[in-house]
Amino acid sequence: MRSAENRPGQPGKKALFEHWQVVSLMLIVYDALAVNLGYFLALWLRFDLRFDTIGPDYLQAFARFAPFYTVLCITVFALLRLYRSIWRFASFKELERTLLATLITGVIHTVGISFLRRMPISYYTVGLILQFLLVAGIRFIYRFVLLLQDLRPKGGAEGLNRVMLIGAGSAGQLILRDLSRPDSKDKVCCIIDDNPNKWNRYI
Repeated sequence: MRSAENRPGQPGKKALFEHWQVVSLMLIVYDALAVNLGYFLALWLRFDLRFDTIGPDYLQAFARFAPFYTVLCITVFALLRLYRSIWRFASFKELERTLLATLITGVIHTVGISFLRRMPISYYTVGLILQFLLVAGIRFIYRFVLLLQDLRPKGGAEGLNRVMLIGAGSAGQLILRDLSRPDSKDKVCCIIDDNPNKWNRYI
């Protein structure tokens, strides 16, 4: 779901770039390096981690294809909205789109670079896996770090509003997550629900 834009007339001077745009630019630079690093590492692994044993024809094909592949990946990632997701709330849907983007670009990489030079089989498979791990990893590490921050116990009980949350369903979980932020002044002490299956359990 697309988030709403800021309403006009809000106080404060508008920055040249929004925070999410700066993060997106950083991700673009990172992805440009990551997608090529993944396949280069695959080639390096194929030749037993010895750069001097990699055939010059393999390196030449890789170097010639890299600029095209970089532009392709950034375009596909942008079309699949990987630079517009709010990664703080990333879930399976973002992981699914990242996997789809990796598969699409991986197929094109396999076909495209083979026109220049047929690479070892392990190059294609390992490169695809490494690209996915590098691209998805940085995004979900960020999500995981923020999740750990949300789970940190708050300083003291003084000044906190003790809250009883009604409903342990999906809506209740969203409210609980929002109230569990480190900067929140509310502390959820208990949750009540009319579903016996949820009694004496934890979220």
